[in-house]
Amino acid sequence: MKLIYSAFLTIFLLLNLMPSNAGEGIEDSNTVLVFGTMQEVDTSHPTFKYIEAAYAKIGYQISLLPMPYARSFYESNRGELLDGELARTEDVGLKAPDMIRIPVPIDKIAATVFTNDPSFHPLRWEDMRGKRIDVLEGTDIVTGRLGDIPSTSVTTLEQSFMRLQSGRTDAMIVPGEIGQHVLDQMELTGIYRVIPDLETWLVYHYIHRRHQNLVEPLTAALTQVMQQHPIISPN
Repeated sequence: MKLIYSAFLTIFLLLNLMPSNAGEGIEDSNTVLVFGTMQEVDTSHPTFKYIEAAYAKIGYQISLLPMPYARSFYESNRGELLDGELARTEDVGLKAPDMIRIPVPIDKIAATVFTNDPSFHPLRWEDMRGKRIDVLEGTDIVTGRLGDIPSTSVTTLEQSFMRLQSGRTDAMIVPGEIGQHVLDQMELTGIYRVIPDLETWLVYHYIHRRHQNLVEPLTAALTQVMQQHPIISPN
């Protein structure tokens, strides 16, 4: 699987990231900008549609390159394979000095618990203590909230759901809607989504600083797009 994934990245790089003037600070609107995201998100996701529409308003095309979430963060901040990140929480800006946050929220993301124990109903982060917990690698905001509560990092949601079903873990804390979509596709039984969510955050689009000249027009364009799709701030 790793060999196939590496081959895919190589082909994608050759086809989409041929030498350009981007590194010289010269923008060419014929260049397709490539944004990273977690493996479970594709171009049908609303956040991609919003970002795609905003870039179209300023004359740019974009594409999406899903990959392991931690790898996506690394590549987005490095700015060679990717031009930025589709959607991340506000705290990412503190850890990614080479990415610029577009200050227009495009969605909400929830820290949702899935468990194999139907009697387990955590209402706060401290309630997770004593459980074997999986978190998606790259979701540092979740591990930050857990503090000294131990957790195991997994690469994909599918991997964690399989661990839940087999009893190798007690619970997983992942983005709720995306997690539910993956669970529905896997058609597993004996796994329960805990309601309410532990916490909810707004998410934003990030672009690498070598495209900083796009920040102002993109912010204006995205503001127009999101006026048609208002996001209610979490409490």
